[in-house]
Amino acid sequence: RVLHPVIENACRYACEHVRVTVSRGEGAVLFTISDDGPGVAEDERARIFEPATRGASGRRAGSGAGLGLALSRRLARSVTGDVEVGSGSDAGGCFLVRLPAA
Repeated sequence: RVLHPVIENACRYACEHVRVTVSRGEGAVLFTISDDGPGVAEDERARIFEPATRGASGRRAGSGAGLGLALSRRLARSVTGDVEVGSGSDAGGCFLVRLPAA
């Protein structure tokens, strides 16, 4: 439930490629979801996690209600995890999903 909206967004905004990597350390599992789409503008990085808020790329795409990232973050935080925008590369989007290890 936490990963689905993040991966769905990456697939929606990617030009061609979405990459999901998984690593484990310090009592957590870290999922890195990156794509080769337009990315997230610096000034939108905090706001896109607010319910019913979409970034500029999302508004141009015309689909979605702006609830997925807010829900993902809320669910992750309910189990002491988090969802945040990662630095990624120069182009594309990058999100980090951190969940407690079992």
